[in-house]
Amino acid sequence: MPKRSYNPSASEEDKMPIVEKLYRENQESDALGGGFCDDDDEVQERREQISEMRQKRADAAFSSTKAPDNCEKCEKVLMDSWLWERYNCAVCDACRDDKGEHKLLARTDVKTTYLLKDCDLDLRKPPLRYWAKKNPHNPRYGDMKLYLKCQVEARVLEVHGSWEDLELKKELREQSKEVRSEKRFEKKLKDLRQQIRGNTGVRVDFGKAHTHEFGKESHVKEDTWKRTCTTCDYEEVFEKL
Repeated sequence: MPKRSYNPSASEEDKMPIVEKLYRENQESDALGGGFCDDDDEVQERREQISEMRQKRADAAFSSTKAPDNCEKCEKVLMDSWLWERYNCAVCDACRDDKGEHKLLARTDVKTTYLLKDCDLDLRKPPLRYWAKKNPHNPRYGDMKLYLKCQVEARVLEVHGSWEDLELKKELREQSKEVRSEKRFEKKLKDLRQQIRGNTGVRVDFGKAHTHEFGKESHVKEDTWKRTCTTCDYEEVFEKL
């Protein structure tokens, strides 16, 4: 099947992310475009349906959990609690701290900041509940999965043992990155040396600065003199008054 033609306007193409642009150009048809096609309303509606079904399946595993009688913060009767409905966190709306322990964290940030893997979030029992929301950068991209900070921190202690161990693992990861970066730099430097040596036939050492050692000066004409380095044959011409 030949690839479909795709001719966006200049303004559309300028605003379009490069990943979407390349994806569109290499699809055989809109049906295989993974959501990147021109019928935006239909595609968006289908994506929302799929997202809703996935969220319901994820929430179903927690539907049988019985709510406690009291809020674990103020110990009053647990009446209105968005945190319980969304995350099974027994904290009432009055005690909810959106900027602190009840802050919502994106999955990518959770994995980067706390060094948690997919299996730590999805497979370790019990799996962490999440709230799927549209990607704020582009609704055509996959939904963002938001996790509750206090539950993430509890999982961190299960996985890493302590905050000190987490910081140690972060340091070791940074050191590994530095070592890999140094190795890449050394390889590039070695390749450059080999390339220059192949072109000139002269060995070049970037690690040591060369200091010229000049021999005896010789007269050229009138006030012009010259001298030559005894190690690299560099010739310097100068004037004497």
